[in-house]
Amino acid sequence: MNEYFLIAKITSSGKDGFVKTDLILGISGCLDRLKIVYLDFWGKKKKFFIEDISRQKKSFYLKFKNFDSDRDIQTLIGREVFTKDKNDLKLPDGRFFIKDLIGSEVFRDGIRVGSVKDVFESPANDVLEIINSEGREILLPFVLEYFENVDPERKILILKSGAGVYDDED
Repeated sequence: MNEYFLIAKITSSGKDGFVKTDLILGISGCLDRLKIVYLDFWGKKKKFFIEDISRQKKSFYLKFKNFDSDRDIQTLIGREVFTKDKNDLKLPDGRFFIKDLIGSEVFRDGIRVGSVKDVFESPANDVLEIINSEGREILLPFVLEYFENVDPERKILILKSGAGVYDDED
């Protein structure tokens, strides 16, 4: 069985045959190792060879082999980009994808604060959406200085007691 892993969506054309992509949260650390990706064309995956990768601010641009002009890349805009081998997305030891934190239990001073329902990007940093036991949403910037321990494998996050950014301000 062939399994594909969504990594990005092509959003627009760039210069000199590059395409601008919206990456799936946390994937940017793995792009430099990718040489082959698959683009979805009406439910069928087609192999594309990556010739070059460029980053400008928070945007990533891919250059595919044999796609050299605006005209060449017009059919690629709006396509989803996949990798076939999850090992292509393997991060170095001690690193993880922010999406791996979804479902994690969050504790502070030994008391459960809630669980991570979702994560999203903001201009400054990633943000955790935590749902507490009353069903209330808590938004917490994912800044490592706020955490005593982050264990994505065991799905446990332990907040430092003195940071204050997660205190209820009602």
